[in-house]
Amino acid sequence: MGHRALPAAGALLLVVAASAVSAPPVNPLDRKYGVAVRPAYVKQYEADASGIVLLNPYLQVATPDFPAVLEPGDGTYKWVIDVAGRVAILREVPHPLGRTYPDGFRRPEDDSDREPGYIETYGHVSALGGAPGRIGGEILWDADSRSFTINNKSGRYTKHNADRTPEQLVEAARLIREVVDPGKASWGPVFYLLDYAPPAVRQKLLADPRLDYDVPERKARPHIIVLDGEPSHFAHEGDDEPGD
Repeated sequence: MGHRALPAAGALLLVVAASAVSAPPVNPLDRKYGVAVRPAYVKQYEADASGIVLLNPYLQVATPDFPAVLEPGDGTYKWVIDVAGRVAILREVPHPLGRTYPDGFRRPEDDSDREPGYIETYGHVSALGGAPGRIGGEILWDADSRSFTINNKSGRYTKHNADRTPEQLVEAARLIREVVDPGKASWGPVFYLLDYAPPAVRQKLLADPRLDYDVPERKARPHIIVLDGEPSHFAHEGDDEPGD
């Protein structure tokens, strides 16, 4: 006895069902912090002769049980969200395989001038050993307000990716404030730098009423503040009470 052909509608349902079963599960971290990707580049000095990317000696992977700690007064820290959704924090310190430029130079990756005596430092890739990462940026010390600001400045994990949005920076900043102890300092604003935004996001934000510039007369380094500052919730000896 011959097999009966399935009706067209039944065949379509089977195809849809098979596709649903074979589709990979959606990772909520992709939406929250961006899809994890390999770094856009690794500089020559950041890997040893065998090609292994050296880890930063001050690397901290922050969790609620083991918070990372910042030193008020330190100028620059770098951060990146790893594949598992944790915050990796590193200090910007000289790299043992890096070079010194007595006369300074123009850095090609962001077209910026480096001062005479510039020393090559550990970059974002040294937080993850060159592994894939999500959105990243900097934590900068602001001496006037005695606070740490957060931004999305990472040429490795932020700039070249289409899904690094202001919303993802806000999510990352909230996580940082939960698991990173800024000492007796507070948290300053969170800056979304348009020079590190996807082109479509940048174009839209150029008309945002929050738009400001580091150098207004040249409209250089545009940014918006996506999260206001707040006190730290970590308590320290001599504090009257936790910041929140």
